[in-house]
Amino acid sequence: MILKRAYSIFAFLLLAIVGLAYGLQIQRLGFYWDDWVFLYRYSRIGILDTIWYGSTRQLAVFLQAPGFLFAADSPLSWHIYMLLLRWGTAAIFAWVLGLLWPARRNATYLMALLFAVHPAFTQNSIAVVYSVQIFGYGIFLLSLGWMICSLQDPRRYWLFTIGALLAQAFHLFSGEYYFGLELIRPLVLWVALRQSQGRLLKTAKFSGFYAALLSFYLLWRFGLFTSGEFATYSYKTLPLAYAKDGLDAVVYLIRYAIQDVIYLLVNVWQTTLSPALIDFAQPYNLFSIFIVLIVSAGLYHVFIRILPVQNELTPPDHFFKETFLLGFGAVLAGFVPGWFVMRFIVMPGNYGDRFALPGLLGASILIIALTEYLGNPLKNRNILMASILIGLAVGQQIRVTNNYRWDWERQTRTYWQTYWRAPALQPGTILVGGNAISTTTINYVGAFAYNFVYPSTEPYNQPPVWFVNYYKTTLPENLQQFQQGELELIDRHSNIDIALTRENLLTIHYDTEACLRLLEADVFDLYNIDEEYRAAAALSNPGLILPDSVQTPPEHIFGAEPAATWCYFYQKADLARQFGNWERVLVLEQEALNLGLEPRSDFEWLPFIEAHARTGDWQTALDFSLAAYQSTRKTATALCALWSTFENPNVEMHQVLVEKLSCGE
Repeated sequence: MILKRAYSIFAFLLLAIVGLAYGLQIQRLGFYWDDWVFLYRYSRIGILDTIWYGSTRQLAVFLQAPGFLFAADSPLSWHIYMLLLRWGTAAIFAWVLGLLWPARRNATYLMALLFAVHPAFTQNSIAVVYSVQIFGYGIFLLSLGWMICSLQDPRRYWLFTIGALLAQAFHLFSGEYYFGLELIRPLVLWVALRQSQGRLLKTAKFSGFYAALLSFYLLWRFGLFTSGEFATYSYKTLPLAYAKDGLDAVVYLIRYAIQDVIYLLVNVWQTTLSPALIDFAQPYNLFSIFIVLIVSAGLYHVFIRILPVQNELTPPDHFFKETFLLGFGAVLAGFVPGWFVMRFIVMPGNYGDRFALPGLLGASILIIALTEYLGNPLKNRNILMASILIGLAVGQQIRVTNNYRWDWERQTRTYWQTYWRAPALQPGTILVGGNAISTTTINYVGAFAYNFVYPSTEPYNQPPVWFVNYYKTTLPENLQQFQQGELELIDRHSNIDIALTRENLLTIHYDTEACLRLLEADVFDLYNIDEEYRAAAALSNPGLILPDSVQTPPEHIFGAEPAATWCYFYQKADLARQFGNWERVLVLEQEALNLGLEPRSDFEWLPFIEAHARTGDWQTALDFSLAAYQSTRKTATALCALWSTFENPNVEMHQVLVEKLSCGE
């Protein structure tokens, strides 16, 4: 009864910690990275075809399907689901550890808490993608738990063993993330059989079924029964590296493997308490430090005053030896899948820390075991040390989640401005952008995101709109050939082939300093754009834009249309300018000025200056031009070019502008 009460308290405590770490910004998070790809496949071809990696991962769809059943394409629902997954997986982990060390309940609870928020994995907000990995983690842990139960309840040995084997098969054939952790089963059995006679022999005996299933999986995964040897990463496996570079590949692997282990156990903690966090210009960082203090103090109080202290039935040195052996073994085993394909978490990149996921199990056991060993249990210093570490991890996850919130802010700002500037597009339009839309929306990802901005019911392999990163195509080095029609480019993703032509490209430029701009061949405001990307303006076909929208971006994904900002009025004015609706431009200008809005860049006055000139209001056109020039001298070239397009300019005012801006010099 006491243990059930303690576990109930722990479960609520775990939910609170997970909620603090990942849930404070939950209503302001969205979709990131390959989330968009999974969502697109879900929307076009259904829930059972969301996985596109191929036969070696196809069963993973059954790990992802519950998420789609729960959340469909709602970002809020997906983040709630992911939070519940992290909570449930950590709760299962606590149960497994409790089976191994029932006399060290507090230590096992702390291990599970750290496992839930460990700072080595920072991609929890990519909910659709990593729901597969977290669900798979839970299945693996469930298999471990049932394996232990089969030893502790001989009457139901076969029931638990069959359940454990089915769970093992499920997580293995759904993905390769945790096959390395299968290597710790003998260690788990060794610990669980600590009081048995013939411990070594029994460990080997009870490992047999699990080892046989793992062997079958590896033979299948390496292509014995199929032609798909690690199909996802077949071009960079260790055997291929060894065949090419010999012992140099092994030395390379050992070097980065050691760095991975050191990073996971030591260096990752540097980010949790950096002096740079003390910055009054970054109040959210200070808020996260406040949460660290609250969590640390709260955990210490709960474990000292509320959760019952367990009798130390297992000698402390015996406990430490077991936890060190299992923890360090799990760290090494967890890295095996990543190391096999020569992927390391210490290497640069946005998503490398996903290879740390399997190692969180071992790292959490090992770190809390060290606090138990180094701390003084009589004075509860072990609890204090562990509470501080968990608090620091929560603070780090809070800051990371806030970064994802700002990433979503940047994404939605880009999507909405694109929609305001181009309410509808001709079918087959390809948007060309420079670099990534946001930190997490890179290359092909934007293609799938924009298909939700401009939703349709077209077949999966015929998306009505597409997006390419100019620098990730061969356009820059083949621009002249492409413009002359001598080169055909195909952008491919999975079984989608999109042809890039001179007629279907629409070039956009986005940054954080000004409003999004649609580039045209004769555009005047190419300021702050890389010279290489300026050439892409010549590819742009504004005729692909339709002036009236068929439907707005879905609110349940992108939220309600934002309140009108300057960029809203600028985009709508530029749209009206394109279609020669000068009166509409002037109405938008007046509405913006009435709201006290100002341009983010003086170049954004250009549509309004042109509207005044085209409607004969030369004085206002001149005043706005001179004001823009006085504010930003770099506008001179654009302003001179704009005035040169007016067929019958006011001669006197044109002369004033030419003299002031030194046009023609």
